Amino acid sequence: MKNSIKFITALCMLLTSTVLLAQSTGKLSLSAGIGVLPTFIADDATVNTPPINARLTYQMTPAFSLSGFVGYASSTSNSPFIISDGQQALVSNKQTLFGLRGELKKSITEKFEVYGGAMLGYNHSNIREFDKATGASIIRDPEAPTPFDPDRPNGELLYSGFVGTTYYVHKGIGLFAEVGYGVSLLNAGITIKI
Repeated sequence: MKNSIKFITALCMLLTSTVLLAQSTGKLSLSAGIGVLPTFIADDATVNTPPINARLTYQMTPAFSLSGFVGYASSTSNSPFIISDGQQALVSNKQTLFGLRGELKKSITEKFEVYGGAMLGYNHSNIREFDKATGASIIRDPEAPTPFDPDRPNGELLYSGFVGTTYYVHKGIGLFAEVGYGVSLLNAGITIKI
């Protein structure tokens, strides 16, 4: 978890420094948010790290923009899985998502806009099964039962859709709320136009 948070922090700092070095044209914006409704809420899991995300957006036309997206979330199951050997196992999942988003937007007023679009991304999950009593990692034989598919690849392509709204509280500074699939089903945060 610490390495993933360090990576996301370094990536955000790199994106921020790139933006600050670029000429200010008003076509770039930087957004950072937190997930209000994690994707793993249906699994009755404990949130270790709340879903966080950042995106860098380039406004190509008044109605269309492209964004680079990065997100991270971490959770642990609350209820142990009891496999045929009687061992009580918990599962932790550290999820990192990188994506490219295409967004269509419509300004309703000077301060209020709505947007929607699609994202194509790469989702990497680091899933670990461990003993509830000792916390030790459990390594099972390939043929043994397990609470998750051990042959499932750690990374996979992900595509999703989203809709959202931004309200600009000050020139170039806005608050956004967004519904869509990613590291969270509902995100809220701040957007800064550069």
